[in-house]
Amino acid sequence: MGSQATWSEGEYGPGSYVDASFTPVPKECTRLLHYLAKNTPGFTQDAAILDAVKFEGLDYPCIPGPIKSQAITAVLHAMAGIVGQEILELKGQNSAGPITINTDQAGLYLGTIPLFSVDDKDSLELNASGEINKIMPSSNLGDAIGNTIMYRMQAIYPTKTPGVWYSWHGSTNPLPMCKAFGIDPSKAPKTRDEAYEVIRAVSQQYSYRELEMIMLDHGLCGSPCYSPAAWRETLTGKALARHSLIQYNVQKQCPTTPPVPFPTSADKRPLAGIKVVEIARIIAAPACGAALAAMGADVVRITSKNLGDLDLAQFTLTAGKVEAELDLTTEEHRAQLWRLLEQADVIINGFRRKSIERKGFGLNALLEMANKRNKGIIYVDENCYGPDGYYAERPGWQQIADAAAGSSYVIGNAYGFPDGKAVLPSLPISDMSTGATGCVTTMLALRDRARFGGSYHCEVALTKYNTTTLEPEVGLYPRAVVAHLQRVYAWPPMTPDLHVIELFYMMVAQWKAHSDFFAQDALWVDFADSPYGKSLRILAPVVRYADPEATPRWVNPPVPFCFHKELAFRTPPVDEAWLAQKQWAAGVLRKVEGLLSERPGL
Repeated sequence: MGSQATWSEGEYGPGSYVDASFTPVPKECTRLLHYLAKNTPGFTQDAAILDAVKFEGLDYPCIPGPIKSQAITAVLHAMAGIVGQEILELKGQNSAGPITINTDQAGLYLGTIPLFSVDDKDSLELNASGEINKIMPSSNLGDAIGNTIMYRMQAIYPTKTPGVWYSWHGSTNPLPMCKAFGIDPSKAPKTRDEAYEVIRAVSQQYSYRELEMIMLDHGLCGSPCYSPAAWRETLTGKALARHSLIQYNVQKQCPTTPPVPFPTSADKRPLAGIKVVEIARIIAAPACGAALAAMGADVVRITSKNLGDLDLAQFTLTAGKVEAELDLTTEEHRAQLWRLLEQADVIINGFRRKSIERKGFGLNALLEMANKRNKGIIYVDENCYGPDGYYAERPGWQQIADAAAGSSYVIGNAYGFPDGKAVLPSLPISDMSTGATGCVTTMLALRDRARFGGSYHCEVALTKYNTTTLEPEVGLYPRAVVAHLQRVYAWPPMTPDLHVIELFYMMVAQWKAHSDFFAQDALWVDFADSPYGKSLRILAPVVRYADPEATPRWVNPPVPFCFHKELAFRTPPVDEAWLAQKQWAAGVLRKVEGLLSERPGL
């Protein structure tokens, strides 16, 4: 367990497992790649393929705390790269050469949202000057950000239960949570610190179980900050433990549709020509869509101005996509979406379980469509708590997954707080990493659709990612490593009150001050004449192939939400029958050439 022969249990609280010594991140990534591969149905078990991945970067991570989030995320990108190579082979392309993963870049990937610069001014400078509000179209979050009480509705608070803290999350509209607890946002104090104390006083009136019942009764987001051991003993924890991190299944309840060859074109990226409809907002599912777009997929993201979103994500997570608006409460717009889905290979559903089904776009409806057109569909469900269990349909966000699985508990302990006082991880790590998980899962399903036919259901969950990083076989960094990272990056105190946006800027500031990451041009990609300015720089895709033409990249720059007026894929329709015949003939030719090459004397 862990990266060493010996490890200790309980260092960061019940159910935490700490390595006896430190292994440099690139080397540890190779070990973790073998571990995740072994535990992923459908993934290659060929040790030569796994060992051929080249992990490179600094010995130490650039993320505070003991959780190996940077290493696990680097491994997920490597897994996407490996499946991408398998797809290239199915397309008849030469996939020879190593996959390179920069582990420092994988750490930065977790902070993708604020890692941008416009006209040579980074997000810190744009925010400090106020320019960011002039160039960033605003969603309707409104007072969820501007009002101090509603801003602090996303924070971790003590409860009446000794030693148990609770993660509150007012979502994109904190008003219902304010009303449920009798907190009047119109009387919000001037400062966020004062607002935190107002909500703290309310939270401490309730035990954590009482808070849970109020949240459940009102359909609100919240979670006790469990220790890893306590979470594993819950009904939902036990249900989630039955599932692998990367999970996809062929849908046997419907007729098997024929294999669907991958399109071939001048674009040499693995998913070129694959059409994806992304129905999502905020971070996790859009991160999945962005990763698929980098792999070459034609992604149309559907959202609505009626729904709040994370404004900063417009600078990064919309890269390579068509950003369109539909109001799925209207029959006209639902019909437009169906016309788009009839052309799609993949649908990404980033809303909580059963939510989109009530609009008519659930798994069974899409399977029925796939059967009628005789072409399988890949249906990706991304949510907080997983496919089944007591909380499967409960709303949740990254902060809730962090609290539920035990990540926030471990982080608080590692920062030296009293046992039970929890703190958010420094970035939306489970969001971004769940996006990477969704990318791997989707690519596996597309690969199998090309090989065997059928439709596939992919299920990815924020909390499952968190629990994976806390498994004994993964291990946690010793306290000496946590202290070393703090000395290197000099992060300001991270405390239970902080909002994820505050943590964004804190992390960027310390990376900027204490590393040369921003000077390494290979880690970044530049776009000219973006909607935001004459130049836009964002973090580049993490996977690199030996062939630059096959290497993931975004062809189009990020754009504002709902930017495009036309609801359509960029890729023209494909003659599926002609494509299948062409690829079958190419496959026969390769087999004949292989047989001839094996004959002596030829």
